[in-house]
Amino acid sequence: MPRIVLASASASRRRLLESAGLKPTIMVSHVDEETDFFNAMSPADMVIALAITKAHTIREQIDFPAIIIGCDSTFEFDGQSLGKPGTPEIAIERASRVQGNSGLLHTGHCIIDTAKDKEISSIVTTKV
Repeated sequence: MPRIVLASASASRRRLLESAGLKPTIMVSHVDEETDFFNAMSPADMVIALAITKAHTIREQIDFPAIIIGCDSTFEFDGQSLGKPGTPEIAIERASRVQGNSGLLHTGHCIIDTAKDKEISSIVTTKV
């Protein structure tokens, strides 16, 4: 059975996999998410590109059979991607700005089965 490798340091993603009975190996890709290349994309295109890049980065680092899971999410509000706030002040400002309004939560996934040399990626968008 190939190992499950989560290409993320996200505690919530790790807990989700563990709640499904999986024991993922955590390998952080260290992909720079703030490059002009990614920032020039629409929020939806950005999350799928990041998920794919994270999964491929980890694939290049391992030499054992694995199911690699790369993910990325962003909240889109007024056409802008609101990534991680970085500071409590920015989080408070954003919360007050979006209060009473809706936006789009985009989540991209890329799963690579190294043993079968198969890959699938998708994006899910939810209005919140």
